[in-house]
Amino acid sequence: MLRLFDLPHHEARALLRDGALVFLTFDPVEFHGPHLPLGCDRLIARGLTADFAERLAPVLPYEVVLAEPIDCGVEPTSGPGSRRLKYRDVRTIVKESCRALIELGAQRAVLNTFHGSALHNLAIEDGVQTFRRAGLTALAPFHIVLREMVNLDAERYREAFDDVPEEHRQAMIDGLRMDFHAGFFETSMALHYASESVSARFGEVQPCPPFDRVGYVSFFSKVAGLLGAKEAAKEMSFAADALGWPALRPFPGYTSRPAFATARAGDVFARKILERYAEAGHDVFKNGKKPPEPIMRWLKWFSFGGRVEATKVPVEHVR
Repeated sequence: MLRLFDLPHHEARALLRDGALVFLTFDPVEFHGPHLPLGCDRLIARGLTADFAERLAPVLPYEVVLAEPIDCGVEPTSGPGSRRLKYRDVRTIVKESCRALIELGAQRAVLNTFHGSALHNLAIEDGVQTFRRAGLTALAPFHIVLREMVNLDAERYREAFDDVPEEHRQAMIDGLRMDFHAGFFETSMALHYASESVSARFGEVQPCPPFDRVGYVSFFSKVAGLLGAKEAAKEMSFAADALGWPALRPFPGYTSRPAFATARAGDVFARKILERYAEAGHDVFKNGKKPPEPIMRWLKWFSFGGRVEATKVPVEHVR
């Protein structure tokens, strides 16, 4: 895949004006427990981006090019080395990046990430809308992953757990919905795409302790359900479960059981994700359909525009 920003300016402009599809990623520098790197999201996003581009290339009549990844993210997991940026700042970075690409001549783009913060992905959606307001096309494929987490059918991923000891397997499948950071899922993805970045001692990492549901978010979920906002109620119910994790003390910085991760499991997860990505890419870039929408739009007002960081943990409480 060509690297857009390494090309002479006139060649870059010509490529984009000919309709080249630009891939651009936004991922944070954040703590991923003791066994994964601070740039883990960027490394996995890079692998998924390359595979996604490879799947799209045969069905699209134009070149696929890569813009440089941008290290920025909303609500990074707390820990030594995490870079904290506000929602409004990441939103500005995303929109300015997209504006500059459009000015250069970009007509279509994939705005990718592997960071699961809903606010982060709402910031990326602002980039999608920057393209759409200009009459152009853009896709943020990670919206698909987040929506699937809220509506998870864990049986679709059962194959990924084949190497997990039988006495732990079903519990891990049942708990996949809350395996959202540096656990079995993400560690397996890292082993698949960037094995050299994973500590050789990841098998020593102890399971993440169980965490409780957050009562006030659960209350809002029930209220939303009573008012007929079924999708918002489901999203709030997911958030009520997930927000119990940063309340753990000491805070581990990872979920589930990363010690059981394998590159084979990562390959299964990647293939399942890419199936969804390829379908969306075909719909958006070939058939002109509307791109997938983000989850949890209500978070903008619920967090007062990102001013309230419910996931932040003082670093002295991080294990």
